[in-house]
Amino acid sequence: MTVQRRDEQAPWQVLHRTLEEHLEALRARGDAAAAAELHTIVDRWWNEQQEWDARMADVLTVHHEINNALVGVRGNAQLLLMGPAGQMTGVRERLEVVLRESSRIQEAAGRLRELKSSLGGQAPHSRAA
Repeated sequence: MTVQRRDEQAPWQVLHRTLEEHLEALRARGDAAAAAELHTIVDRWWNEQQEWDARMADVLTVHHEINNALVGVRGNAQLLLMGPAGQMTGVRERLEVVLRESSRIQEAAGRLRELKSSLGGQAPHSRAA
């Protein structure tokens, strides 16, 4: 995947601008029928792209919510492990399972963060332990 810098436009924004320029050229040449057809196509595509962007933004904020929850889960599990309850065999094993499985969740959230970064969003730093 290519990583887009924050100051660069997304490829679909560049394409939209290019299509709009082509549309203006058709209008300037007096080709109203072709301009109207292209306008309809561009508008339909752009609306779908905007909807996709909004849905993707919602999906990509999930990593932040997951990491916030993991901070509490992992921190409390680690505190319990250090205390007297963590010395009890059954409790210790269960807490270790919590930590191990929360690490898997953290890795999945990290992949979401990488996806967000590759799509041009800023990837916040994880605070999860």
